Amino acid sequence: MLEQQKAQVEGANRTKDNFLAMLSHELRTPLTPVLAALDGLERDPNSSPESKGALGMIRRNVELESQLIDDLLDLTRIAKDKLQLKFDPLDAHEIIKNVTDICRTEAEARRLHIHLQLRAGAHWISADAAKFQQIIWNLLKNAIKFTEENGEITIASTNRRSQVLDIVVHDTGIGMDPELMERIFNPFEQGELSFQRKYGGLGLGLAISKSLAQAHGGKLSVQSEGRGHGSTFVLTMPTVSPPQPSAVESVPPPTTQSSLRILLVEDHQDTSAALEKLLVRRGHLVATAHNVRSAMEIATRNPFDLLISDIALPDGSGTELITYLRAISDIPGIAISGFGMNGDIERSLKAGFAAHLVKPVKVEKLEEAIARAVLG
Repeated sequence: MLEQQKAQVEGANRTKDNFLAMLSHELRTPLTPVLAALDGLERDPNSSPESKGALGMIRRNVELESQLIDDLLDLTRIAKDKLQLKFDPLDAHEIIKNVTDICRTEAEARRLHIHLQLRAGAHWISADAAKFQQIIWNLLKNAIKFTEENGEITIASTNRRSQVLDIVVHDTGIGMDPELMERIFNPFEQGELSFQRKYGGLGLGLAISKSLAQAHGGKLSVQSEGRGHGSTFVLTMPTVSPPQPSAVESVPPPTTQSSLRILLVEDHQDTSAALEKLLVRRGHLVATAHNVRSAMEIATRNPFDLLISDIALPDGSGTELITYLRAISDIPGIAISGFGMNGDIERSLKAGFAAHLVKPVKVEKLEEAIARAVLG
């Protein structure tokens, strides 16, 4: 009986995982052509200030949609203890400044004032760069979201204890009562229904941030004097010694200015057309295919410098395609997919792709991946 119940639970978990993966794929895929089209429109020198403002609004909302999808997947990884972190020495102050710069336009649009008071002497930590930035981003976005116009947001850093960094995000926003503070870090928690309707969102950012803080050996807590008195989030992280200067010198990503012969394989018509235009604008010669069979036929007749392929194709997979092509040539490949779980990325790299980009594909990430793939 226990074995049968265990099998049923495992089967239900697999069904849920498969559903989330497919949902992620279907939600991500339409966002890629939107971002690619935005890149072309934003480069138009004849765009009016009004048009540029509208394009910026579209980009912010597309990226927000992508972040919501990432939050759902992160929550699944955390629940299953499958979150993979790559720890490196990081300057927490630099991360905070970068996130503040990213969010400043949104804050200014709502007439919010952001103040940085980064006074901690010890501010190097050991962390996963992307996930630590996600924590800071979630905290600042939360403060912006729940602070009314003309409000104040302060991000401060201190070393109240030796080898410990405290990052404090304080806002003059709506605040919260003691009951809400007890459950604010629960997934999907946003307080009263009226708040959910007014402010939107899934209520995942703070839950994910607390779990990420704990995975880094830190903790995240909240304080508020009640409704209407603002909120203060305190992120506590252990510090490390700054690395030697040679270890922190930034190495610029490789770039390539040469025209490449690219085989683009993508079955989503809008994505294929948008990526083709994007690549052609950058001087590349592009041949497109929409399934494995036609891609193989084109590759057999013509030499290519690079393969960019979706993973889920109508008659097979991108991993099958790269395996076939690399058996007859040394063509490098970049996988693009709406599937972005750790296992999906590992399978792509194991099959021979140099990189696996998760949709929606950002232009700068694609350009960097192309340069790295081609230059080795």
